[in-house]
Amino acid sequence: MNPVFVTLRREPAVGVASAALVLLFSIWILTTPNLTVLSFTITMAQKVPLTLVAAGQAIAIMSKGIDLSVGAVLTMSNVVIAAGTAVTEHSTILWIAAALGVGLLAGAVNGLCVALLELPPLIVTLATQSILFGAALYILPRPGGVVETWMVDAPLLLIGPVPLVLIVMVLVPAMLWYPLRRGRFGLALLSSGADPGAAFASGVRVKPTIVMAYMLSSLFSAIAGILVTMNSGSGDATIGTSYTMNAIAACVVGGVALQGGRGTVSGAIAGALLISFITNLLFSMGVNAYWQYVITGIILVLAISVPLIGKLIRRGGEKS
Repeated sequence: MNPVFVTLRREPAVGVASAALVLLFSIWILTTPNLTVLSFTITMAQKVPLTLVAAGQAIAIMSKGIDLSVGAVLTMSNVVIAAGTAVTEHSTILWIAAALGVGLLAGAVNGLCVALLELPPLIVTLATQSILFGAALYILPRPGGVVETWMVDAPLLLIGPVPLVLIVMVLVPAMLWYPLRRGRFGLALLSSGADPGAAFASGVRVKPTIVMAYMLSSLFSAIAGILVTMNSGSGDATIGTSYTMNAIAACVVGGVALQGGRGTVSGAIAGALLISFITNLLFSMGVNAYWQYVITGIILVLAISVPLIGKLIRRGGEKS
């Protein structure tokens, strides 16, 4: 059977999120006057960072955890590149590597504290978030820094008729996640998230799996920080504050179970795009920015509630 159909049967929420995304995208296309290739490319470039952060968040949640430091890791990635390039010109590649290293280090610390010290993921990642935001403010107290021209121009590039950012959105998960998902790590992650005790009893190396999950989460966020740097053209120690909650909302909308052990990265990406296009539509309708946050929160509550309501209905049917 086609893998797509298998995924949709196993995770129906992915299909629902994807269908809603196609509908909203179509409405956005039809209601956006004078849409050009350039404006479409810029719009998509602004959305891709959230899809990557949501992908990383989904991996952490599937391990029966959560990562509240994803926005801070994105911020540190942005600040390291912009502040570092300001100190040593024409060294962007070096600072990109440093940003990825900081992301992996943050993920390793989170994973080790959760897996080995058995500290609550919520507390550990919240502490990491606070440390990283503080470090970012120390490095770059005011927005600024230097971003080389080739980085600023990169999000506008087209590969044939396709924006480069869309290719990045597909290639990064395809290269970093899907080979692991189809191997031992994918099975270990889902079994560890569903029932760590049973997974350990069946021979799964639960603790290394959890560490790897948090490292992947932070790596995705660090890559997203690189893209945010390309979009903004500068560094800002507060640039990632909204990404954490939006990434969690995207995961929930995309069918990732907050209890762990179930979900897909593709669903989280679809959820991220869905939330982004809802924001676009609300903006085009002239809805105040404050109400946009309220509506996003309502969507999150509904996304959590629908599966629970479905379970209650099924239980009621079985009893009758």
